[in-house]
Amino acid sequence: MAIDLNRSLAWTSANAAENAMLDDLQANILKGHGRLHTANAFFKFDNADDGRAFLGGLASSVTSASKQLQETVAFRQKGTPGDPVLLVFLTHAGYSALGIPTNQTPTDEAFVDGMAARQEALNDPDKSSWDKHLSANIHAMILLADTHGENVQAALKLLLKTKSKGVVHLGTDIGLGMKSLLSEGEGIEHFGYVDGRSQPLILREDVERERDARDGISVWNPEFPLKTALVNDPGGKSEFSFGSYFVYRKLEQNVRAFKKAEKNLAKALNLRPKQAELAGAMIVGRFEDGTPVVLQKEDGINAPVMNNFDYKDDEFGSKCPFHSHIRKTNPRGDSGILGAPLEDERSHIMARRGITYGKRLTHPNSKSLTIDEMPTKGVGLLFMAYQNNIQNQFEFTQRFWANNQNFVHDDTGIDPVIGQGPSGGQACPVEWGGGEKTKKMKFDFRNFVSMKGGEYFFAPSLSMLKSLSPRPIV
Repeated sequence: MAIDLNRSLAWTSANAAENAMLDDLQANILKGHGRLHTANAFFKFDNADDGRAFLGGLASSVTSASKQLQETVAFRQKGTPGDPVLLVFLTHAGYSALGIPTNQTPTDEAFVDGMAARQEALNDPDKSSWDKHLSANIHAMILLADTHGENVQAALKLLLKTKSKGVVHLGTDIGLGMKSLLSEGEGIEHFGYVDGRSQPLILREDVERERDARDGISVWNPEFPLKTALVNDPGGKSEFSFGSYFVYRKLEQNVRAFKKAEKNLAKALNLRPKQAELAGAMIVGRFEDGTPVVLQKEDGINAPVMNNFDYKDDEFGSKCPFHSHIRKTNPRGDSGILGAPLEDERSHIMARRGITYGKRLTHPNSKSLTIDEMPTKGVGLLFMAYQNNIQNQFEFTQRFWANNQNFVHDDTGIDPVIGQGPSGGQACPVEWGGGEKTKKMKFDFRNFVSMKGGEYFFAPSLSMLKSLSPRPIV
């Protein structure tokens, strides 16, 4: 019985083949692990046998999708916290360093090239400006996650203690998730905005929960097929062995400069103090509490934060500008203006699993926070995303949506949050909701997020990892 990748998975009623797939699949791919503390440790293998022994020894501790889903049910029913999460990722160079045959190595073109080789297409900064550990020749990343930071540190210490000399630790990025003070339970990023609300839902149970317990799915359907994230693992040991291509990017945020630019935009738009938050909402596409600016010109729709919307009633971008971050990276049908079917547009969406990094003395949503107290560096987002095709998903989103000043209309401007490259300014409506006659004003809003390095990985199946004993001596 084959796995149908063209539909979402109802895991609580899974058949034998689907359960076999879940047992052999790493956690976090079909659903985020939900922990607020992480360590992303990067390694290089100077010796193939040492590398294989290191990863093979970890294989039995890698968290499976099956275990993650069972722990999710226990947490919802009894509040029982799940065990620590351990995940393993390999670069194409890592497969080669481990001596894995080419017929067992994933073949995605961007994955084979590596992120640094795609610099020109992505408008990324030169590798010489990346963080040192991310500019090295990375072979593997181990992700550790838990509800308690001290548990992550203990697990990292043990991990580094068990490696042999042929396994070189290049460095570690520590993730520290944050929750909104304005919208209970929602994650935020360092600019203070609700983040991650519009995830593609790959599990049918999550779709039903969105339909019945949140704001519904009648306008925008968040249900996506398994093929959004899954591909067959060529190194797996059965027809039910799957993995996923994984993008990692460290994005540093200059919060102080961003908030100053927000204030300057509010002033340029002649917004009164009580309306000033509208300026930021036109940049992000949501107010800080998650209220979509396409639905209203003030915050307040945060119980729950809305995701059941599209842009059909805002065809001129007078409510949510075409340049706004959430509209650029999830157009919700806007691509039809260029003749692209909705199905094609949805094929570019990724399963995002990012987490913020860096400690703040004052919460981003705190009313007492002044601009001078806001950080200019040392905080940001560890962007992570799973997909079945890096070129068609991550790279398409970055190149043809975020970095494209002419998407979906000429002279729209680049994404003001993650867009990279020359802009010439974004076209901001001077009046919310004025329709076709709305006048627009150019305002150059960019360069507040700096890419500090990253890499393309593959998350292999558990059976592939368990096969990594040292190679026999011939």
